[in-house]
Amino acid sequence: MNYDKKMKFFIAAPFGNYIKYHSFNNIIPVTGTWTLKYRGAWIKRIFKMSKTLRYSIKHRGWTNKLGLPNPGIEVGLTKTNNNEVLSIAELEKGDFEKLSYLIPIDQSVEINLSCPNIKGGEKLPWDDVKYFNRERSIKREYCIAKISPLTTTDELKFLIDEIGFNQIHCCNTLPVKKGGLSGKELKPYVDKLISIIRTNWGTEIEIIAGGGVVSKNNAIDYIEKGADHISLGTVCFTPWKIKNITV
Repeated sequence: MNYDKKMKFFIAAPFGNYIKYHSFNNIIPVTGTWTLKYRGAWIKRIFKMSKTLRYSIKHRGWTNKLGLPNPGIEVGLTKTNNNEVLSIAELEKGDFEKLSYLIPIDQSVEINLSCPNIKGGEKLPWDDVKYFNRERSIKREYCIAKISPLTTTDELKFLIDEIGFNQIHCCNTLPVKKGGLSGKELKPYVDKLISIIRTNWGTEIEIIAGGGVVSKNNAIDYIEKGADHISLGTVCFTPWKIKNITV
């Protein structure tokens, strides 16, 4: 199977901070995830990875409790090119509004609505995502909502019908006892979300599918189920395999 020329592979955050492949037109790095305020520099990220990043044989995937350590949006903007995607998250109600004033109107963004390992674990209301709605993001090539594997149909209706997102990333890590789980265990959730979106909104929504993609066959399977693009996360632990998936 040959990929559609419009299809893209997104290098998921935080891997997109380091893995670029700018010579490949079909690969787009997603940097971040960036927050409004400073939450620790890269040393803290490395420390958290060494403490919490583990492979779970039981769950057949990686778990982490990184909690979005990053030096803040102002640094993030200097680290992200215009042809890359800037991943952002809200830690306090009102952050998305403030972020919307700081981020250039033509900078592609991914709105991280579902990080499961932020301290406290509370789910904030999504009211503030309106500051990145369709009308405010008309100059952005990508304005993506990255959702939880547990997202409901009603929540999708809010994001798509009320806010106006037409690019949905299925999906973020799955909340488990040891943090956020990535890898093959996400696949049933991703398949279900793809089915819900295609059933309710047809082909008007661009779907980015990710979860356990470590081979070209994995990517093709998501495409055949209805995804438009692929997000690469798990395979980034073995980055030399990426090219075999994307060509």
